[in-house]
Amino acid sequence: MKNKKMCLVYNPYAGRRKFTAQLDTVIRIFQESGHDVSIHRTSSPADVEQVAKQCCDVESLVIAGGDGSIHRIVNGLMKIPSNKRPVLGILPVGTANDLAYALHLPQRLVQACEVIARGRIFGMDVGMVNQRYFVNVACAGLLTDVSSKVDIRIKNTLGQLAYYLKGLETLPTYHPFRVKFVHDEVEFDEEILLLLVVNGFSVGGLRRLVPRASLSDGKLDVLIVRQTGWPDALRILLNALRGEQVDHERIDKFQIRDLTIYTDNVTCCDLDGEIGPDSPWHIQVNSKISVFY
Repeated sequence: MKNKKMCLVYNPYAGRRKFTAQLDTVIRIFQESGHDVSIHRTSSPADVEQVAKQCCDVESLVIAGGDGSIHRIVNGLMKIPSNKRPVLGILPVGTANDLAYALHLPQRLVQACEVIARGRIFGMDVGMVNQRYFVNVACAGLLTDVSSKVDIRIKNTLGQLAYYLKGLETLPTYHPFRVKFVHDEVEFDEEILLLLVVNGFSVGGLRRLVPRASLSDGKLDVLIVRQTGWPDALRILLNALRGEQVDHERIDKFQIRDLTIYTDNVTCCDLDGEIGPDSPWHIQVNSKISVFY
């Protein structure tokens, strides 16, 4: 039987940089399960996307990295015609690993490799904001730019805790922004602190923000925190950090398939921890991608 072609892409800086020490073990597992493995060590975020765009002649594309690396891989894969697009495999070696958690992937590397080797495939929804895809979350407002402000050395040492410490630091001085949209014939026009559009149910390691979210229901879950005083905002954030259900009179939750959101000033969004497009945002879910699970 002819071996299946696999491209393994890894980010040497993801998580705590432990992946490279286990690279030989990873290759062995995939070779023993019948794969011809080619390896690409990423040199930049843009490099990840370029590699994925060229993977139309392999059966599987495996990314060892965090949610940001997966985001780049998927944006590259979606440029390949669906009949030539490889199956995506994920080795969760990032900081929060939100998508891996939503897919119930093992945290231990060897077990995650065995999931891919087993070959079971899942059809996962892919969201889109303007012309960029996202797999887990699109967000704007409070905490949105925290990932880019956290030093990579601090992130590798403290993990996702580094995000929250940075977020708490900016909370008292954060200014809300106004959004406008129409959903189910009801017009929304209000200042908000945070906009989350979620595909999976884990955001930044917080597992109960949208616990009913599904990766395969053809819908995206929206969570909006309307303007409130920073003590209330702090209470909401601390509840989320404690793993409690996040409900509050200033929080709106609903589902969408397609929604256009306007802002009073040009505002940037965040897609899977990466910088996304400026507003206005046309948000939709109308594509799927095959993933090992």
